[in-house]
Formats: sequence, structure tokens, C-alpha cells
Amino acid sequence: MIESPVEPAEPARPARPATVTAAFWVQLALVAVLLLLVGLVAWYAVHWNGQIDRAVRLVPDADPDEVSGERISNVVTSSAFALPALLLAVVLAATAPRVRRGRNGARIAVLVAGGLQFVACLGMPCSGLLFLPFMLVGLGVEGEGPPFDETEWTSSRFSDELYGRVDPADDVFFGLGAAGFGLLLLLTIVVVLLLTLPPAGRYFGTARHAVAPVPYPLPGYPFPGAGYGLPTAPGGYPFPSGYGAPAAPAPAAGYGPPGYGTAPLAGVTVPPGYPVPPGYLICPDPALHLGRPPAPPAPPAEPSVTAPSAPPAEPPATVAEAEPPAGAAGEPPQSTPRT
Repeated sequence: MIESPVEPAEPARPARPATVTAAFWVQLALVAVLLLLVGLVAWYAVHWNGQIDRAVRLVPDADPDEVSGERISNVVTSSAFALPALLLAVVLAATAPRVRRGRNGARIAVLVAGGLQFVACLGMPCSGLLFLPFMLVGLGVEGEGPPFDETEWTSSRFSDELYGRVDPADDVFFGLGAAGFGLLLLLTIVVVLLLTLPPAGRYFGTARHAVAPVPYPLPGYPFPGAGYGLPTAPGGYPFPSGYGAPAAPAPAAGYGPPGYGTAPLAGVTVPPGYPVPPGYLICPDPALHLGRPPAPPAPPAEPSVTAPSAPPAEPPATVAEAEPPAGAAGEPPQSTPRT
């Protein structure tokens, strides 16, 4: 059987609602803000590394471990902010076109990413609240605690030179960073709300109810399963003696053999000027295509009886036995009376 390579079209998807289109553009704006924040963090990391170099030049006898610790802290802190933001930007940029086309998996990915981003934005400012229970417990403790170490803590010249100088870049970095995080949180809330509204839910839910494609045969070929021969006995054995093979059912009235279209009904003619569908048979005698009652089942065949073997040959009759009994010519012989 040759099947058509053309798959049936998916069920018609409703027109894309305005909420999905708005969510697409807001998602792109969210990607732009994330990339700007990544660039801001990278710029400040490079700037702070330059400040460390300046402090080392001003304090030649600075502790190498302290200098190395400042450099490592700069790299770790910058990576902790920049790498998650960059990964989130890549995910949102990759799913934005699919969200616009109505892919439900892309919408789920955006909702999960938005939830994680929302928790991260609120988790950092609110992390200080975790120490509040310990502070409240300490207020109820009576008595004097351990003696306070009154040793004055002094910073190194390297730290004083690095942190004691007023740097205008700090104000720019923290100001733009706070504004960027606030805008990021706002755009995340907007995208999540737009993708969870009922119009968006109906738009994304259409693909889940798509009907599986049905293989339609090409014109002139039977459907799957049609045109196969009659069943045979298992193992290649013939049917039992006296029983024939099951007869094929007669076609219904008005229907021709599989793969040859529908036979015309009795009295139905094609008006002139109308095309005939492919595979439609035109017969001058439509009565030939009417259904006939099925033939009665054939009587069981008599089992074959083998002829008995021929009896042994008798010896030829003698002349005396062959002669007729005495009597007149043409008269039957007289029978001997029984006693």
C-alpha cells in the first residue's frame, strides 16, 4: 500500500491574542535589561581590578595574600551576578519566538524562569531577615555575656587606600544596578501575568488537542487492511474434509470492490456537463452492481470411499455347466420343487 506523503493539517489554531504579542515584546525587553546588567557588572569588575592595581602601586609593601584575596573576591562576586543573568537572558531569547508561535513548552520554560528570577530578586534584599530570630532570642538573655575584646582593630594601608577613596564610579554602578533590578522585577511580573491570562491559555492549549494524523491512501489504492486474501488454516494445513474455505461477504448495495470507487446506484445517472469523480464507474446496466443475496452454503462433500479390492478370479466354467438344462427349446428350465 502506498500512502500519501502529505500529512493532514493540524486543527485550526485561533488567532494570536494581543496578550501573547505583548508578552513577546516584553520578554525581548527583559532580555535587553538582563544583557545591560551583565555589561554593567563586567564593566565594574574591570574598574575595580584597576583600583586594586592603583592601591598596589601606592602601597608597595602590601600583603600579597590580601591583594590576592581582593582580586578573587572581585571575580567571584561579579560571576555570581553576571553568569545567572546571562543564562537567563539566553533562555528568554531562545523561547521568545516559540512563545509567539504558541508553543506551550516555551511558555512553561518562561514561567519557570520568571519564578526563579522573582525569587532571586527578592531573596537578596530579604536575606537579612533570616537573622532576625537570632537577634530576638538574644534580647531575652539576662546576665553579662563574655567580655568584649577592646583591642582596636586597625586596617592596613592597602585597605585604606583601596576603600578610603571616594570613587564616582561606585555611585554610577549602584544607582544603575538598583534601577535595573527594579525594572527587571517589574518586567518579569508583567510577562508572567500576560502568559497566564485566559486568552493566552486558550491559544497555547490548542496544540495539546491536536488529532493524530490518519494515513490516507492515494487515489486508486485501497485503505489499510483492504484487499487481503482469505484466511488459511494454521501451519499450512488444508481445511478439514467436507468444509470449504469461508466465502467472502458480498459487497453492500451501491459499493464496488475496494480501491475502485463507489458503484452507481440503480437509476442514478450523471447529468451532462458535470465531471465524474476519479474512480467512479459508469455502467450502462446499474442493476449489475446491486447487492445479491449471499449464496447458500455448499453441502458438505461426501468423504471419498476407497473401492474394495477385487475378489479373486473364479475358474472358468466347464462345458457341462455352460449347457442349459434339458427341455424344449425356448422354454425355461423347470425348477425343482422345494421340500
